[in-house]
Amino acid sequence: MGWNLEVAAVRTDQLADAVPDLFEPTSTTMGFEDATSSSRGPDLCAARIGDWVVVVDVWCRLSGSFDYLAEASASTDLHLVQISDEPITLHYSAGQQVMDARGLAACLQVTPCDDEDGETCAMKYLRETTAVSWGNDDLWGAKFVLFTLD
Repeated sequence: MGWNLEVAAVRTDQLADAVPDLFEPTSTTMGFEDATSSSRGPDLCAARIGDWVVVVDVWCRLSGSFDYLAEASASTDLHLVQISDEPITLHYSAGQQVMDARGLAACLQVTPCDDEDGETCAMKYLRETTAVSWGNDDLWGAKFVLFTLD
C-alpha cells in the first residue's frame, strides 16, 4: 500500500469546524496530490467538498484524538478513514462513536470490496457515506487550505 494518511469528512460549512483547534489556517492552497504528500509533515489540509469538509492528516493523528472526534462531530456526522498497513474506518455522530473498524478484516466487514485492500475499502466507504469520490474531481479538483500548528 503506497499511502499512509487519514482522511476525515465532517458535515459542516466551515473549514475551521472540521480541523482540531490546535491548527490555524494559512493563505496557502494546494491540490489533493500536494495535500496528501508526506512533505506536509505536522500540518493538516482541509477543503470543502459538497456538504462536507475533508481534512487530510499524513501523520494519522486524528483517529487517536478522541476529544477531536467528539468535538468535530458534536452536532453533525464525521467519517474517518486511515489508509495504511492497518486501515481504520470510524463514524461519529452527535459527539458519540457509532462505528469503529480497525484492521483490514474489520474494515472489509463494514465495506466489502472485491479488491480486499484498505485503500479501495476506504475510497468506497467515503463515497458511500459522504458521496465524496476519489475517482472524479471531488478530491482531485478541490483546493485544500493548509493549516499549521498554532
